[in-house]
Amino acid sequence: MFSFFKFLQNFLKDLKKKKGLWFTILAVLSISGIFLSLYILTSLTDNVSRDVYNNIANNYVKNYKNRVFKKEESYKKIIIALESNKTFINNIDNNEIALVEEKINDFNEKFKKTGFETVHLKFYPVLNQVNQYRNSVNSVITTKSKIFGIEVLQDGIFYVYLEPIMKDGVLVGILELKDELHNQKKEYLRDDVVFLFLLEERMLNQLSIKTRNGKYREVVDTLHVEELKYDGQFFSKIIDLGKDGLKEMLEVGYSVDETYFRASYKVSDINGNVIGLIVFGETVDGSRAFVNIVHNMTKTVTTVALGLVISILLFMF
Repeated sequence: MFSFFKFLQNFLKDLKKKKGLWFTILAVLSISGIFLSLYILTSLTDNVSRDVYNNIANNYVKNYKNRVFKKEESYKKIIIALESNKTFINNIDNNEIALVEEKINDFNEKFKKTGFETVHLKFYPVLNQVNQYRNSVNSVITTKSKIFGIEVLQDGIFYVYLEPIMKDGVLVGILELKDELHNQKKEYLRDDVVFLFLLEERMLNQLSIKTRNGKYREVVDTLHVEELKYDGQFFSKIIDLGKDGLKEMLEVGYSVDETYFRASYKVSDINGNVIGLIVFGETVDGSRAFVNIVHNMTKTVTTVALGLVISILLFMF
C-alpha cells in the first residue's frame, strides 16, 4: 500500500512538471464533473416533474369520481323526497298518468328554481305497459334495482339515475333523473379547469341524426368532439398531439406543452362499455401553483444547463 502511494506521489510530481498535460487532465476532470452534475440535476428535476404531474393527474381523476359520486347521492335524495310524497305515489299506483305527468312537470319547474336547473325528471309507467323501453329501463324493470351511470341517448350524453318505485312490494313505475354530461364543463370552469369529453366514433350512431349531424368533428383517431360545446383552442392542441401523442398521454396519464397541462380518464357507460375520454386541463401559466412552478423549474434548469455547457465550450476554445 505504501509503495502505491509513493508511486502516485511521484506520478503527480512528474505531471506537474509537464504543465500542458497537467492542465489538460484538470480541465477534462472539471468538465466531466460539471457534465455529471448537470446530468444528475436534470434527472432529479425530471423525476420531480413526473411525480408532481402524476399527482396532479391522479387528483383530477379522484376529483371527477367524487363529483360523480356526489351527483348520484344528490339524485338519491331527490328520489327519496319524491317517494315520500304519498299523493304522487298513489297516483302512480292508480295509473293516473295525466296526474303523474302534471306532478312531474311541477317537479321539473321546482328543480330549476332551486338550483337543479339542468336536472330533468321523467316517469316510465309499468302497469299495463304497451311500449318497450330502452335496455337500461327494461333492466331496472327486470331486476327491480336502481341504476346510475352515463348513457348515450338519442338526444345527447347524460348522467342517468333510474329508480324503481315500489308499492306494497309491487313495481308500479320507474323514475328517471338525468343531466347532460356536457354540463360538467360549467362546474369545472368555476375552478379554472378545462373539461372536455371526447366520444368514441362507434357511439355516434346512438345519437339521433339531428343531435349529431354537423355538430361532431374528429379529434384524434376514433374520438370525436361536439365542438360548439367545448374550448376550441384546448381540443385543437389535442389534435396537434396526433395519434402517437394521444397514445402516450393515455399511457402516462398526462401530457404537458407550452400552453396546457392535460390529464385523461377513460369513461364507461351504464353497461360498463368504454364510450369515450374525458380530458381535464389547465394553462401552465395560470393561477394553479404546482403546474406553473414545475413548468418554470424545468425550463430554468434546462436554461442553466445549456448556459453552463456553452460557457465550457467557449472556455475550451
